[in-house]
Amino acid sequence: MKSVLVVVSSCSLASLSAFHSPQAYHRRQATVLHLESTNRRTFLREAALVAVTSSTFTTPIVANAEEEDLTTKLFNEDGSLKDESIQIEAKFRKVELMWDGSNQLAIAVDGENTANTSKGSSLRLSYELPEKWNTDSKKYIDKAEGVQVCDRITIYRSEGTATPKVLEKASVKGIGESLKVTEDLKGIYKADLIGGRTRAKGDQKYYDFDMAVAPSSCSNSKEDLGLGFCPYDSIYLLSSTVFDNSLYVFALECDKAEWKVANSDLRRVRSSFSVERMVESI
Repeated sequence: MKSVLVVVSSCSLASLSAFHSPQAYHRRQATVLHLESTNRRTFLREAALVAVTSSTFTTPIVANAEEEDLTTKLFNEDGSLKDESIQIEAKFRKVELMWDGSNQLAIAVDGENTANTSKGSSLRLSYELPEKWNTDSKKYIDKAEGVQVCDRITIYRSEGTATPKVLEKASVKGIGESLKVTEDLKGIYKADLIGGRTRAKGDQKYYDFDMAVAPSSCSNSKEDLGLGFCPYDSIYLLSSTVFDNSLYVFALECDKAEWKVANSDLRRVRSSFSVERMVESI
């Protein structure tokens, strides 16, 4: 940061020759450096105060500007670890479903088939859950936090055939309509599209959508931001792909409290969704 320093003296200025003498020059440099240091500390204190009192600041002020931010020490700009020897422990267990390769409706909720036509097991559908989640009671409880972090996970195959174009145009045509959401997921029709991206697993391309539903009214709510809206109530993390001319959709549901606690884990679960052909044993 370059600082502009203007010094106004109430005393009469020395003669020009004295001002340019070596002794005066060194005294002047020491004074400038002292004032610049004082000015920098004052600026940091004022910036920190503004950051606390203003909601427009999104980048935290480093407590000691002379020290490098810990984040920049550990991570590259793309988010990857600078030191690949550093590993963050995260254990997952895989949930697998074996489905036929037809184009008939199939549905599984929380890992159990509720409606499907099984004529074999030619396809494997899977996703991963953190081991720290306890699912014994059919609820997703984070054992470390002691709270529920997810409402439901649904996987379905829509009836009939589909092409990748239906997913390419989903954000324009409408996510609910394009993904032919099931009755239990009809809340998606009222949800706002917050974000979307594509990812690839091998040759298979997946379209991920972040959806959220705001309350219809919050005028009497403590969460009213004074702007005519409240924070979202429900969040849907969707992943979809077309495999063998059939549309497969993964839908994870949570509320705002669950999202606040486990959003990074929830995103990892959604990104682990996969559809693949079973390898026949010889």
